[in-house]
Amino acid sequence: MKAISYSGWLFTYPAPLFLTPAPSGPGLYAIQVADKTYRPHPFEPICFGESDDLADRAFPTREAFRRWCLHPAVRGGSLLYISYMKLAYNRRFRLRVTNNLIGRYRPACNAPVRELSGFLGD
Repeated sequence: MKAISYSGWLFTYPAPLFLTPAPSGPGLYAIQVADKTYRPHPFEPICFGESDDLADRAFPTREAFRRWCLHPAVRGGSLLYISYMKLAYNRRFRLRVTNNLIGRYRPACNAPVRELSGFLGD
């Protein structure tokens, strides 16, 4: 099975959002857009997050989906992609890993709302 690595953490290879069944159980997810210029692979992460159950039917929230859809790449026609990483540790550990990924990659949709105003139309 192909995988994609962010800071050494292995996620499932990106697949179109909503067309990919999520694994059940705790873990992390990465929302991405296709970008041929992004290195080391052609998927740019725009959001990292964690969940007690990746298969939760309440995912994504309406606000999160709105943020992702307003990303310039998506507005330009790119699909949203998702990758999962099962991580059975407690929520505190998952949040630490998520925050480290956010700190390293600086995904646009994890930025505070005031920093997103440029592409959220606020």
